[in-house]
Amino acid sequence: MTNDSSQNHIVGSGPGRQAAEQAAEYWTPERRAAAKPVPLPTEGRDEQNVELPPPSGEPDSSEPHDPSDGSDQVGGADSRLRLDAGGNPVAGPLTYPYSACGILYFTQAGGDYGGSASLIAPNVLLTAGHCVFGSGAWSTNVAFYPSYPNRASSDPSYMYGYSYVAAWSAWSTNANRAYDYGLVWIDNTPGNALGWLGLLWNADTAGRTWDAVGYPATPNPPFDGSTMNEAFGTMEASSTAGTIGLNNDNMEHGSSGGPWITDWNGSARVYANGLQSFHVNDGDFTEYGPYFTADVKGLVDWICNPVNRV
Repeated sequence: MTNDSSQNHIVGSGPGRQAAEQAAEYWTPERRAAAKPVPLPTEGRDEQNVELPPPSGEPDSSEPHDPSDGSDQVGGADSRLRLDAGGNPVAGPLTYPYSACGILYFTQAGGDYGGSASLIAPNVLLTAGHCVFGSGAWSTNVAFYPSYPNRASSDPSYMYGYSYVAAWSAWSTNANRAYDYGLVWIDNTPGNALGWLGLLWNADTAGRTWDAVGYPATPNPPFDGSTMNEAFGTMEASSTAGTIGLNNDNMEHGSSGGPWITDWNGSARVYANGLQSFHVNDGDFTEYGPYFTADVKGLVDWICNPVNRV
């Protein structure tokens, strides 16, 4: 399936509504415990940093949604800057905006994995492209557990199955790191109960702070793969075209797809403006992800159109 006839187009796959029940049955406690943290791919470091191309348009955004009255919103534009080195457990994983984040389980090439994801619309999850498509195939048995493992199994928001996944072909065909993001469509509307992050693209990176949120399993210690962690950092130049680095971020395998959350126009820090995609060396305190352009919004618009999810 495509959104246009250009070389880079949108592709997707999905088993439909029955997938939610199938995922709930598939992901037993034993399978979740045995799932491997999805590897954060390693990219070689070139001698020269690559400058980002000029943004294709003015900065723009889609609006976040806090399901509360806003009194528990976390992370103002200049607040909560941690001096701790690297990632640390999130203090309030059930509070917004962390309530919109969770662990993403999926099957790929016969193996079961755990990654990270976040809601960016009532029905739409943002994650890494390699969490929805890898080893030449689409992921199956995709299931989202928000704020895992802090919700009881009796909670209506404990787990959500999927019905569709999508990505740009620049990722699925060419493994272009600038497009290592993908979306998951959920037929229920978890965002109405949990909230969702806004989406920000073409944004200036100078002086910006991001809060990377995810479920890293390495290095171990301190990470265990089943605890929501966060790392606050600023931009570091990347040698991979179309991507940026985040310093003070040592969250590795399992954190793939976790959002980089930032502020916009004086808001609280509630906008997804990047995600965990790859790193260079184990043990580094810099991780990398795509620089979000208007293409990320194009992918959201595409998957939200029911004509495309068939």
